[in-house]
Amino acid sequence: MKHLPFLMLLLLCALLIPTACIRHRHLVNFDDGPSFDSLNTLYNPPALRIQHDDLLAITVLTPLADAKTTAPFQGASSPGAAAGGPVEPTYLVDAQGFVNIPLAGRVRVVGLTTQQARDTITRYVEPYLKNPIVNVKIANFRFSVLGEVNKAGTYTVGYERATILEALSMAGDLTKYGNRENILVIRHLDGKRQYGRINLHRRDVFMSPYFYLQQGDIIYVEPLKAKVGDTADATTKYLQWALPIVSALGLLVTLFSVSP
Repeated sequence: MKHLPFLMLLLLCALLIPTACIRHRHLVNFDDGPSFDSLNTLYNPPALRIQHDDLLAITVLTPLADAKTTAPFQGASSPGAAAGGPVEPTYLVDAQGFVNIPLAGRVRVVGLTTQQARDTITRYVEPYLKNPIVNVKIANFRFSVLGEVNKAGTYTVGYERATILEALSMAGDLTKYGNRENILVIRHLDGKRQYGRINLHRRDVFMSPYFYLQQGDIIYVEPLKAKVGDTADATTKYLQWALPIVSALGLLVTLFSVSP
C-alpha cells in the first residue's frame, strides 16, 4: 500500500499522454445528405472561359484545299509525331488576351469559350481559306492540390472538364488527417478571386459549382484537429522510454525511504 500513491501517479501520466483519434466517418465520402436516388438531376457546369496565359491548341483545316494552302496554320513536324506528321499547334494567350494566328494576325480570345474562340478565328481565316474547319481547345488545363493529400502539386490534363474527385485522385487522395468536410477551392475568374467550400461527406456534392474545376483552380485540404496527434506521437515515443526510467527511479527512492 505504500507504493499506491506512486503507482497512481504513473497511471495518471499514462492517461495524460496525448493521442490522436480518427473516427471512421472522417475517412468516408458521400455518407450524408439526400439519397443518391433523389439526386437524378445533372448539374450543367458553365462553359470554361479562356484566360490569360492559357495555351490553346488551334487547328485549321479545309476539305477544299491542299496541304500547301493550310500549311501556315499547322504545327511543325517533331520526332514525336507519327510518321513525321504535324503536331498540334499551340498558341499562348498573351497579357492583352490575344493569340497570334498565321496570316490572320492577332485575335482576341480572352474571356471567350473555346466554341466562341473557334467561331471568331474562323471569321479571321475565311479570307484565306474556303470553308475552314477550326478546332480550339485548352491544351494546358491545370490545377493545384495542396494540404493533407499524399501527392501535393500542380497537375495538367489534356481535357477541359475535370472534377475535384479527379484532382484529389491524381494527388493520391486525402491523408487520414485530411478534413473532408471543408475543402477550400480558390478560383480566379473574370479578374476576381472566388472561394468555395466542398464537403465530400455530402451526397449532393455533385451539384456544387465547385465540383467541376476551372482553369487554374487551387484546392486546399485542411487538416483535422486530430493532426496534433502527429506531435503527440513523437512525444509518446520519448515517454515510452522515460516512464520505465521514472518508475525505476521512483521504486529506488521508495526502497531507500523505507530502509532503516
